[in-house]
Amino acid sequence: MKTKIILFYLALIFAIPCVAHTTSAYNEGPMISENPIKNANETQWWNFFKKKKHERIWKGVHPDMRTKLEAVYSAMAQRGFDIRPMEGLRSEARQASLLASGSGVTTVGAGMSCHNHGYAIDSVMYVDGKPTWDMDNQHVRDGYLLFGEMVQAVGLEWGGAWTTIKDYPHVEMQSECRVAIRAKRSGQKPPVMVADPMQLPPDILLASFVQPSGTICTFDSPCEQEIFFAAMMCPTPLHTPEPLPWSVMSGYYAYSWT
Repeated sequence: MKTKIILFYLALIFAIPCVAHTTSAYNEGPMISENPIKNANETQWWNFFKKKKHERIWKGVHPDMRTKLEAVYSAMAQRGFDIRPMEGLRSEARQASLLASGSGVTTVGAGMSCHNHGYAIDSVMYVDGKPTWDMDNQHVRDGYLLFGEMVQAVGLEWGGAWTTIKDYPHVEMQSECRVAIRAKRSGQKPPVMVADPMQLPPDILLASFVQPSGTICTFDSPCEQEIFFAAMMCPTPLHTPEPLPWSVMSGYYAYSWT
């Protein structure tokens, strides 16, 4: 059993370079935003206090979602974008109130939102220390689109890729959420939230965003070794269907030795 687990992890790690780089302009763009956040390289103490401040938001949220999103926030900061968690677990009373308000924030009633079960998080871009949803602002727009690309890379569902309503701040664990909603409808207990020990570390999945495609790798560097494994594991290009409007996941490709 241990041998199978080790082989499974090795196969995933070697295959990651095949899908780590996208053809999206957001991944091939500049390393740092033209309007970088202040103090992007924060101290460990500041990160500690900021995480403590957000503990209330993370309460009741699936641990895997938290792990993935915190990695995404860190990668976004390295690209010059300040994005933070805004709302996680939502009470059914608040859900009903939001629907009744007619604000367009939600289209489902109490108990029918992934927020009601801990499988969704809304994040928000910050500019000059203030939250913003202004998609007419190029920096904000680029940030939300890059955010969408990153969360999809770590295996989460992004509201900005939906074909109906576009919900750029919204991220969810769709499959797990559906199971929880079905359980509620049938009067069963919701599934227990536990971290998946077999999931690949999100930092690996986000490596290409911290070091965008096209970067020249020095001999015997980790980057050079990843390209070597990619050439062995998947030397031919991979193709994905045409993206939906506003979807930034436009396809994957692998390095090849030509």
